[in-house]
Amino acid sequence: MTMGMISLIVVFGLAYAYAKMLGMKPLVNGVNALLIFLIVAAPATTYTLADGKSFTGMDTTALGSIGLFAAILIGIFTVKITHFFQKHNITIKMPDAVPPFLQDTFTTLIPLTVNVLFWYGLNTLVTKVFTVSLPLAISGLLAQPLKALTSVPGMAILILIATLLWSFGIHGTMIVFIAIMPAMMQYLTTNADLVAAGKPPVFAPVALFGALAACGGTGNTLPLVLMGLRSKSEQLKAVSKASLVPVIFNINEPVTFGFPIMYNPIMAIPFILTPLLTLFFMWIGYAIGFFKPGYVVLLTAMPIGVSEFLTSMAWQNLLIPVMAFVVGFILYRPFFKVYEKQLVAKEAAVSQMEKEAAASQMEIV
Repeated sequence: MTMGMISLIVVFGLAYAYAKMLGMKPLVNGVNALLIFLIVAAPATTYTLADGKSFTGMDTTALGSIGLFAAILIGIFTVKITHFFQKHNITIKMPDAVPPFLQDTFTTLIPLTVNVLFWYGLNTLVTKVFTVSLPLAISGLLAQPLKALTSVPGMAILILIATLLWSFGIHGTMIVFIAIMPAMMQYLTTNADLVAAGKPPVFAPVALFGALAACGGTGNTLPLVLMGLRSKSEQLKAVSKASLVPVIFNINEPVTFGFPIMYNPIMAIPFILTPLLTLFFMWIGYAIGFFKPGYVVLLTAMPIGVSEFLTSMAWQNLLIPVMAFVVGFILYRPFFKVYEKQLVAKEAAVSQMEKEAAASQMEIV
C-alpha cells in the first residue's frame, strides 16, 4: 500500500518544500500539486463489469514508482507556475475584511485553474498520441536511455561518477541516486509483488548500486577508519576517532572531509576503486544465487549490514559488508601507508619548527 502510493508522497512533499523555499504557502501548494497529479495520473473513471453493472474508480497504476517522474515534474512546475502569477500580481484580491484562509484560497484560484488546464490538456494530448497517460508515457520515454545505466556496466559507471564527484567535494551519491531512484523503486516494487504472490524475488543490476556504500558509507571507508585509529599520524588518528561512530552508521562525511579524501589524489584512488571491485564480487554473488534480491524499501541510512538484511530478509546478504570490508582493507592499505608517511613527516617538521620557535623565544626572554 505504501509503496504503491509513493508518487503521492513525493508530489506533495516536493511541492510543499519548494513552495516553502520560495516563501509561498506550502500547504496550499502541496495540496494543489497533489490534486493535479491525481487528475493526471488517476482520474475517476467509470468501468463496466462483465455482468453489466458499473462503478466509478481510480486506476492506481501510476501512483506508485511508475509515476515518480511525473510526480517530480508536477511537484516542481505547479509551484513554479503559481509563483509566476503571484510574483506578477495576477491574482484575485479580496478585501482585508475577508478571513485569511479565504484570501489564500482566492489568491491561488487563477494559477490553480491555469495549472489544471495545462496539465489536463497535456495529459489528454499525450493520451491521444501515445494511448497511455502522461505519467506512463514519461516513465516509458525515460526508461529508454536509462536501460544502459541500469545494466551491470551502467551501475559501474554510476558508481564511478558518484565517487569522482565525492572526490571534488560534491555529494555524488545523492546526485546519482536521484537518477536511478525510479528504477530502484520499480525493482523493489516488482519483487515485493512477487514475494506477496509466493514467488521468489528476481535480481536486477540496479541492486548492485549498494556496492557504493556497503561498509562505512560511500567508498566503504570503515577499514580506512580502523587503520586511522592505529595511525602514527595525529591528524589521521584524531579524524578516525571522530569518524568511527558515523561510519558504522554508513555516514562518511567526517572521513571524506577530515582525512581528507576530497582533493586528495592519493586517497581518492582507492576511494574510487573499492566500490567498483566490491560491485564485481557482489555481481558474482548474485549470479551464483548466493546473495538474495531485495524487496523491502529502506530509504534511510542504517548501521552496517542492517540495510542489506532488512531489504532482503536473507542472512547471506549480511556478508556483503564483510566482503566490502576485505576489499576495502586490501585496496586502502598501500595508499593509506603512503599518505600516513607524508603526514607524519609534515607533523614532525611542524613540531620541530614549534620547538625552535619556542627555544628562540626563551633566548630572547
